[in-house]
Amino acid sequence: LGEILQPELRRVGARFPQHIGAVHGKGLVASLHMVRAGGIEPDAALAGRIVRRSVEKGLLMFAPVGYGGASVKIAPPLVIGEEALREGISVLEEAIEEVVQ
Repeated sequence: LGEILQPELRRVGARFPQHIGAVHGKGLVASLHMVRAGGIEPDAALAGRIVRRSVEKGLLMFAPVGYGGASVKIAPPLVIGEEALREGISVLEEAIEEVVQ
């Protein structure tokens, strides 16, 4: 399933390059490092809003972590199915879209 998660997160990162400064991960563990629009400064507030919106949409998330508290951590259960994984990625992408508009 990491072969699904990692490319999908890179696709999401490419969709929001002004706000996602880096996508890191391996297997079913990953992070999206949020930055101030168009820059490289960590944006902890943006990461927090994305996590909050994801939770509001029903996707359980960890609090932002990493450098500057600006990384959205993705670590689904290892027993997750492909359909649930794809749904979670979709919800996360929707949350990012809603927050950055």
